[in-house]
Amino acid sequence: MSLHPPRRSPEEEIRLIVLYTVRCMAPCTGVQLQQFLFDYNEINYFDMMFALNDLCANGQAMRERKGENFLYTITPAGEEALALFGNRVPGSIRSYIEEKGEAWKEAFRLQEQYPCQIRKKDQGDYVVSLGVQEKEMPLMQFTLSLPTYETAAQIAEKWPQKASGFYAAAIRLLTEEET
Repeated sequence: MSLHPPRRSPEEEIRLIVLYTVRCMAPCTGVQLQQFLFDYNEINYFDMMFALNDLCANGQAMRERKGENFLYTITPAGEEALALFGNRVPGSIRSYIEEKGEAWKEAFRLQEQYPCQIRKKDQGDYVVSLGVQEKEMPLMQFTLSLPTYETAAQIAEKWPQKASGFYAAAIRLLTEEET
């Protein structure tokens, strides 16, 4: 019985996959790009970061600082490289990126607009920090202390869909006249 290692894409193919993904997902952070590519299970973290750094060094992608993160976008040189060599990205990967990319972009947008974090306190309780942001300006932030992780996770999961209604209800409640 022989052990076959998993298929590993050549470096050029990895750079093209990362470049193609950046074009579809841009602007995106390295962590967002990593989450998306790991879901496909084709590229590991180190190969992705080497490819991103190489693409930026060659002027095919651009890295801009945004707060604590870097945002990656494709440049005209990157568009030209994809026009010339994009057909070398396997069709299954291109299809995956095109089909799943918009849903992932929307999920990333919601994560930025409605941040949520769960932490465990020393006493064993869980703290959920929830927020509403517009661009980089926080509009509302609050923290809930909860007895179980399951409850905290349930709130965190529902937060992106319920946050705008929660924010509107809080404004309405706090601005209505007392009767």
